[in-house]
Amino acid sequence: MSLKIRDLIEIEKHFAKNKKTPCDIEEALDQETYSESKDEDIKLGDMHLTHYIRRQLRDEKKDDKTISELNKKIRELKNTISDIHARIQTSKIL
Repeated sequence: MSLKIRDLIEIEKHFAKNKKTPCDIEEALDQETYSESKDEDIKLGDMHLTHYIRRQLRDEKKDDKTISELNKKIRELKNTISDIHARIQTSKIL
């Protein structure tokens, strides 16, 4: 048996003494995202927990790679700016 996120939220309500699900969580459950395996949009709440976790891990890995690439470009740009600045200072001295 594989539970969907929406099912898990409902189960949690029973253990939390019927505490109402926060509205931002309700809204998130209804947000749609593209499912590559189904080739269609599905609601986050309709995803199985394991699929959701895998997707989050994959997205986090992509984000980490993007951040790393951007940081590398920033370092390169800073070095270029420093070189230009040094050349300007050198030309002022001459």
